Amino acid sequence: MARWRKKLPFRELSIPVKMARGRLTNYGKRITPFRELSLEHGSLRLVDGVPVVRVRGSAREQGRALGTLVGVQAAETFNLYMRHFCPDFAGDLKLARGMEARMPSWFLDEMKGFSETSELTYDEILLGQTFLDIHKVALCSTICAHDGATVDGELLMGRNLDFPSLDIADQANIVVIHEGSDQPGGRRHGFASVTWPGFLGCLTGLNDAGLALSMMLVYGHSRKEHLDGLPFPLVFRALMQQCADVAQGAQYLAAKPYCTATNLILGDSGRHGARFQLHPQNPVVEHTSPQRPAIACTNHYMHSGIRAFAFTWFSSVWRLGKIHRRMARGKFDVPAIKEALQATGIPMINIQRTIFRPEHLELEVAFEDLGRGPGRYVRLPRELLFPGVEAPSQPAVAVG
Repeated sequence: MARWRKKLPFRELSIPVKMARGRLTNYGKRITPFRELSLEHGSLRLVDGVPVVRVRGSAREQGRALGTLVGVQAAETFNLYMRHFCPDFAGDLKLARGMEARMPSWFLDEMKGFSETSELTYDEILLGQTFLDIHKVALCSTICAHDGATVDGELLMGRNLDFPSLDIADQANIVVIHEGSDQPGGRRHGFASVTWPGFLGCLTGLNDAGLALSMMLVYGHSRKEHLDGLPFPLVFRALMQQCADVAQGAQYLAAKPYCTATNLILGDSGRHGARFQLHPQNPVVEHTSPQRPAIACTNHYMHSGIRAFAFTWFSSVWRLGKIHRRMARGKFDVPAIKEALQATGIPMINIQRTIFRPEHLELEVAFEDLGRGPGRYVRLPRELLFPGVEAPSQPAVAVG
C-alpha cells in the first residue's frame, strides 16, 4: 500500500478544485492587451490578433527584451494563475532551487534579464520555469504523419494543448521567436515556441532547420522525480536550439537530461518522425518509416515495460483511440489534421492548437473558438517566422 501511495499523484488530484476556485476568482478578469512595439533586441507584432514576439542577441538581452515586451502580461498571468497552482510558494521555490543548480548559465542569464525589465522577481520567474515538473497539469494529443499517410507525402504534425486556463492562460497565448545565432560551441538554431509570457522553456516548437516538437505529460509516477535533472521545458528548448533533425534529437535525449515522465513527438523536414516515451529510467523510442508513416501520442506510456496507471489514464487512452481510428480511415491533409484535433480536444481546457509544416517552415495556430468549436487558425509563414531562411529541400514522395 505504501508503494501505491508513493505513486499516486495527490497534488494532481487537487486540480479540479484549483480549476473551480481559479475560474471563480478570475471570472470577468482580463489581462492587459498586448501592444505592438519594437526594441533594439526584439519586437512584438499582432498577426491577425496573435501576438508574435521576436527576440535576438545574448541570453541576457533576449530576457530583457521579453520582459519589456510581455512583462506586464507575465506578471498578471503569474499572479492570477500560479498563485492558485503553487499556493505554497516557499515550499515550491525550495524544490525549484534544486533544479536551478543544474541549469545552464545562459538560461540563468535569460531569467535574470527578464526580471530586470518585468514586474516579476527572479524567484517568481524561476518557479515559472519549474512548476510543470512540480505540478503536472497539462493533457495533450499529437499526430505526426508523412509519406503514404498524407495526401502529398508532406510531413504534417498537429497538436492539442489541453491546459486548465483558470480563465486567464487562454488570454495570454503568444508565439515567441528566438532568433538563431553563432555560439562558441556551434550554431544555435532559431525557433518559434507557442507559449505564454514569462515561460521560457518549450512545449510546442518549430526551429529554422525544420524540426517540430510537441510534448505530452505523463502521470502516475513519483512526486519528486523532478529533483534529479533539468526541468523538461528547458530540456526541450535546448533540443530546439541544438538539433536539426529527429536523429540529432534522439541522440540528445539519449543522454537523459530530463527527469520528469513525459512523452514527446518529433518530426522533421526530411520526413522522419519519432515518438519518445521518456520514462526517467527506461525510455522507449519508436521511429516512423515509409512503411509505418503515422504515429500519435497522448498522456500515458504505451510500452508494457513502463506502463503505469494514473487518474488521467482513461482520458488519455480514449483520445489516443480516436486518433488511431482516424489514422485507419485514410490519408491526412491539413483540414483532416484540424478535424482530428477538434475531435480529441478536451472542451473545457483546450486552449492551443498547432499545425506544423516543417518542410515549409510554417505554423498555423488557433487560440480562439476552441473547446467544441473548429478553432480560428492563423497562418504564420516562413517569411514571418524565419525571414531569410530558405525552406528545406523536399524529399521525393515515397510510394505507399
